[in-house]
Amino acid sequence: MINYLSPDFTDLPGRRALPRNYTRGTVAGEHLDVSIITPYYNTEAFFVETFVSLQAQSLQNWEWVIVDDGSTDRESVNRLANVAAKDSRIQVIRQINAGPGAARNTAVRHATGRYICLLDSDDMVEATYLEKAVWFLDSNPEFAFCNAYSVVFGDEEYLWTTGFERGKAHVQANSGPPISVIRQSAYADCGGFDESIRFGHEDWDFWLAMAKIGHWGYTIPEFLQWYRKRGSGRYEEIMRSGNVNAEFAAMLRQKYAGLDKHFPEPCRRHPQPYESIETTARVANPLAANPSGRRILFIVPWMVTGGADRVNLDLIAGLTGKGHDVTVCATLATDHHWEHQFSRFTPDIFILPNFLRASDYPRFLASLIQSRQIDTVVITGSTIGYQLLPYLRSVSPGVAFVDLCHVEEPHWLNGGHPRFGVGYQDALDLNIVTTQHLAEWMQGRGADGARIRVMYTGVRPAQAIRLAEERNRIRAELNILADVPVIVFAGRLCEQKRPALLAEILNAVHEHGLSFRALVIGDGELRNEFEKLLRKYHLTDRVQMLGSVAHQRWLEILVASDILLMPSQYEGISIALLEAMAAGVVPVVAKVGGQEEIVCPAAGVLIPRGVNELQEYLDAIRRLLANSVELQQMSTQCRALAASKLSWAGMVDNFQALLDEAHRLGIDQPRYPISPGLGRELATMALENKRLADAVDWLWHTQPNSATTIARTHTRLKLAELITRFAFGLSRTQWGHKMIQNQHVKAVGKWLLKQASKQGAA
Repeated sequence: MINYLSPDFTDLPGRRALPRNYTRGTVAGEHLDVSIITPYYNTEAFFVETFVSLQAQSLQNWEWVIVDDGSTDRESVNRLANVAAKDSRIQVIRQINAGPGAARNTAVRHATGRYICLLDSDDMVEATYLEKAVWFLDSNPEFAFCNAYSVVFGDEEYLWTTGFERGKAHVQANSGPPISVIRQSAYADCGGFDESIRFGHEDWDFWLAMAKIGHWGYTIPEFLQWYRKRGSGRYEEIMRSGNVNAEFAAMLRQKYAGLDKHFPEPCRRHPQPYESIETTARVANPLAANPSGRRILFIVPWMVTGGADRVNLDLIAGLTGKGHDVTVCATLATDHHWEHQFSRFTPDIFILPNFLRASDYPRFLASLIQSRQIDTVVITGSTIGYQLLPYLRSVSPGVAFVDLCHVEEPHWLNGGHPRFGVGYQDALDLNIVTTQHLAEWMQGRGADGARIRVMYTGVRPAQAIRLAEERNRIRAELNILADVPVIVFAGRLCEQKRPALLAEILNAVHEHGLSFRALVIGDGELRNEFEKLLRKYHLTDRVQMLGSVAHQRWLEILVASDILLMPSQYEGISIALLEAMAAGVVPVVAKVGGQEEIVCPAAGVLIPRGVNELQEYLDAIRRLLANSVELQQMSTQCRALAASKLSWAGMVDNFQALLDEAHRLGIDQPRYPISPGLGRELATMALENKRLADAVDWLWHTQPNSATTIARTHTRLKLAELITRFAFGLSRTQWGHKMIQNQHVKAVGKWLLKQASKQGAA
């Protein structure tokens, strides 16, 4: 998966060594899901990369119908024969050269899949493309076809996010590559490709023909397609021909005149109250089980920059390194800008809102478990993951279910996800928490301590040695003198991290005449307020706001730092704290959550919350800055502690052992079974809860504040009421009754009501 923030256009799916190979199961599916159709004409060696990208598909229930459209190059013909001989799912049909449209129509006549995938012989797709496209169309019957964002590579390199959402603008211009998955019935409805168009843009005509009969498509917002740009390509030659392209566009506008007036506009359906849940998946994709390790499904909220996400990433890296297969499902609709990081260790990643209706989450997850022969499900940070747990448990006997929690959140959902861990404990084989503090918190709310295990988060050793030259190099980049102490903070600037107190502490250190520089890493909703405090305290020359930085840069900054300052309101055990200790940065942090389980007097300072905490933070920093020997001793102890108790390898080993224990508990002390009917009803309730929560969230973020809304609504109703009462009063008199029947008076009355409505909404 490409990193769209910093794309590498050389990391082609057809050349990539995938961390996981998908193999068809021995039991064949009941039907064929997708027929890939490809016109082939004197194709170069690029074709092998197309083949590799198809073999790597997570959906293996496909056939590939290739039409050799009269190739004349012997090497190209032999290449096609060699590739076809490697996979029994490939069918080669040869015909006299008739153009790409005719070749595609020929292929479709021989296709047997529920869906048709258009794929040219030099393009590629990411590993999950076919599976996501087929599931999208199964989940969203309003659409006749779909594609995805494209990575354009070759002679030109750029990312292409324009797709079928342009709707009727397609009448004016062709907007993208023809890679798409189409319902076979829709292909038949429009009659296929116009075979008279042989020199480019036949796909443009095809999409407009689809629209003319009422079919349209959707573009999945993920970069799943790779479209090769070649200066010598057929499309590029057409574009250079000038008038031919303009003439073709004019012909299409005449052929489809008036289409823009009735262009189809399907849209994804909004969830309905208590929407029925389908439990049978149409996709038939039995895959062979991993013979050397577990098959683990992680259900996460998102893949973004964050402490919990870093832990998930490290665990997945360690588990796949030990031979286990990992599948990741993310449940929130957001910008998953770390997806490419996770894809380094598994291609089997699914962002559910991108391609599924919410009511299809249950059957998709159940299908994944069955398809991959998942034996372990890990729920971490996903609310809907917990709420669908009873259903998944009811339809997945023999699977071990565990959760992983880091910190209670007192101001969100009465404790956040650890509260769900308590509430759903009877459906979990094991609760895993990262602090003893959290284990005790859960037990205090009714959880069974015998089913809770503590696994401390681990971090890798510091990558950069704290040599003077390395430390000075980084300080020079930050414009910090070699002998000036550096205080660093990292985290989201939000209420949890108490940035106002952070500013007060730095101000107190400054007022006591201590020399220091502070580096603040992170963004958040309170950044503006924090920067105002810096200006108020005249600290802008002492504090550098670095914003969000890459993880590698954060590790480099730690090499140049001396003290980690984090006056948090609550924490589990901060990943920033662990990484700072691994780098030898001495923590001065709040005594909250499980941090006292890590920070001992020899390796940092814990500050309890209370009326004197500002003074205690000041005293601790003054002591450390005044005693370089003590600071160095603590630094050494921090590194030793991180290397032993908090090692990354130890964390992965512990997690693997806990998954094994969860399986043993499932056999020796099984949970009460949940019937499929009850599981389905609980899933229905979970999705109804999600529907209502999403609606409230939308109102909260898109509507004016409640006082303004109420005032405007009151004004609108009051004006409308006055107009209505006046008209009603007139109607009670003979003269007035005749008056309001007059068409001109009616028009004036409607205008007044419309103006009242506008005034209320303004």
